[in-house]
Amino acid sequence: MSISGIFKDDNGEEVGMEIKDLNLDPQEKAIKSQKVELMQRIVTKLPHKYRRLVELRYFKEYSYDEIAQKIDIPLGTVKAQLHRAKELLFDMIKDKREII
Repeated sequence: MSISGIFKDDNGEEVGMEIKDLNLDPQEKAIKSQKVELMQRIVTKLPHKYRRLVELRYFKEYSYDEIAQKIDIPLGTVKAQLHRAKELLFDMIKDKREII
């Protein structure tokens, strides 16, 4: 059975199967790559303690617990400082939303 064919349902109406491709096309990949690179450059402008947390959380995808253990600070401090880092990032990019 082909997934690209048209079939008739129980009422005799023609129906087709649409399977969405979850992969990005080359243009979407390039745009995503550019956005990631831009965000990485913006993150480098954060103070060191916030930059390190953002890199661990969002670029290396560490959990909050893993971050707390890795840099030996309390979990609550990780959460509070990441929140502050996100506020700082928002302030840095609020005028650049259309390109990010």
